[in-house]
Amino acid sequence: DLLTRPAHSIIMQSFNCKLRIDLRRPMNGDGFGIGWYDDEPQTPGCIFTSTLPAWSNLNLQRLAEKIKSALVFAHVRATTGETATSESNCHPWQFGNLMWMHNGNIGGFELIKRKLQNSLSEEIYLSIQGTTDSEHAFALFLNMLQEDEPRGSLKKRTEFSFQELRRAMLATIAQLNRWLDEAGVEETSLMNFAVTDGQSVVCTRYITSCDMEGASLYYSSGSEFRSDADSGQYRMIKANKREDVVVVASEPLTYERSDWMVIPTNTLLVITPKLNVHLYPIHDKYWNPHRQRAGAR
Repeated sequence: DLLTRPAHSIIMQSFNCKLRIDLRRPMNGDGFGIGWYDDEPQTPGCIFTSTLPAWSNLNLQRLAEKIKSALVFAHVRATTGETATSESNCHPWQFGNLMWMHNGNIGGFELIKRKLQNSLSEEIYLSIQGTTDSEHAFALFLNMLQEDEPRGSLKKRTEFSFQELRRAMLATIAQLNRWLDEAGVEETSLMNFAVTDGQSVVCTRYITSCDMEGASLYYSSGSEFRSDADSGQYRMIKANKREDVVVVASEPLTYERSDWMVIPTNTLLVITPKLNVHLYPIHDKYWNPHRQRAGAR
């Protein structure tokens, strides 16, 4: 239901996205993917991908109606950098119990690709199946995450603290920026990354610019996300102060503006296992507090 029934569901966003930066391409029709975790603890998640557009895939409709999970990742793809439309290039990707998605692009990626690959451990390098900058960013994240791990143990771990995931995410963005600077890349990068281990979630809304806004990102939290009995329209119910449901999306899934909070540009969001939501500014050379105030007006 979450994927198909809200008024501006991810299925709708696959052919009618409203907030994408490049308005010349309103469709995300180059494939899709969903990832989810079973209720059984210590079990890896499952991923289903397809190169068909999300709006025309009957299997997606069937799965969405039957799958029940406490944590779901979903992504609709529009190719960047002339990468192939293939299942190996569809998000999310998985390594052990970790899943990763990316909305955006790494500008000038071809100029740093070899350096990135050379920095990886053998296990992580061999795990790369596709050709996208997004999957390579995931590999770099894994490399950052395993810095203090015995060789070969990362894939066996089923849980990571949100602090570990946050540190590795920040290290990944910082390293990408260093390589881009060394290569003299002037093209802007959009790094809206998302990663989860099935317990915690870390997302970023990030752009390599002090003035421009990053690709849109919103979140909504409350006690229940469900359809109204009379209208059938979905909305976030806030019956108490507890957060029992958190939804993060590039575009709001409903048209109830009061249900959705904008994640500021160049900010990292953490959802803890207890569903607490924390926002952390990413203080680097692209941080601009004046941009945040302007965006809040």
